Amino acid sequence: MRIHFRRRLSAPPLFLIAFLAAVAGTQTGLGAQKGPAIADVLKLGGEALVQYSQHLGAMVAEEEYRQMETSSGQMGVPKRVISDVVWLGRGDGSVEGFRDVIAIDRVPVRPKDDRLSALFAAPGAASLTQARQMTEDAVRQYLDGNLHFLDQPMMALTYLQPANQARSTFKIDGVKNMNGAQVAVLKFTEQGTPRLQESPENAAAIGRIWIDVATGTVRQTELGLGGRSSNIIATVKYTLDAASSLWLPSEMSQQVSVTGGASSAGSNMGGGGGYSGHQAAEGSAAYSKYRQVPVDLGKLR
Repeated sequence: MRIHFRRRLSAPPLFLIAFLAAVAGTQTGLGAQKGPAIADVLKLGGEALVQYSQHLGAMVAEEEYRQMETSSGQMGVPKRVISDVVWLGRGDGSVEGFRDVIAIDRVPVRPKDDRLSALFAAPGAASLTQARQMTEDAVRQYLDGNLHFLDQPMMALTYLQPANQARSTFKIDGVKNMNGAQVAVLKFTEQGTPRLQESPENAAAIGRIWIDVATGTVRQTELGLGGRSSNIIATVKYTLDAASSLWLPSEMSQQVSVTGGASSAGSNMGGGGGYSGHQAAEGSAAYSKYRQVPVDLGKLR
């Protein structure tokens, strides 16, 4: 099964030229005189991502992750997984995400003691190992383990990272106004192997990244993994956090469809292995209560 993104209506060339001319008098940055060149968008976006990962530190948030089984074609009873999450900027453009489940359907499963964020507030040699173990343990609470393939909201940024850009082909899939900012929709298709992200069939990733052409800021991402019998897609929207002046994930939505022998990422519904039927699930996560924790990266390596 192949991934099919929702296709956007492309503006006729004359309309696009007229639009860009209208904003040329006030627009600064890459799109001042004409539509941005792909090389310029990649350079600006990659450089901005490196700066973003340097300023992010350890950003703590609360995640409410609503998961539903949809294999029958109808929405099942949702499961709400409440977690503390941490997004750790590594300084080179990469961001690693961690998760610690604290409640299921609003019923506490452990004390809310901020043990995950404490690993970064006072880092030690074992902090990353412990944080990664908490993250793996969280998957056992999922309604469907296949949601784990794309459950990190900043995962699409991996393909924009300067060190990884050569592993994909890119093109501009349109320029639009998003809340007053001129944004280029950067479409990519992964080419290199090994893949940057695990998938049921070792499928190449495809996706889109909405980039502010004046600043390089990412406003939205879409990441998909698809093969003959799997189709997994996640869309993430970003919001400006006033306290940190950083754009952070605010919403994530997922659709998962796996059929036949495609393997599961520890599926709670499929027994943790392959399965012969059709399995489908949806997830939607909301993020709130952002809190930045300064971290000494040298103590985490």
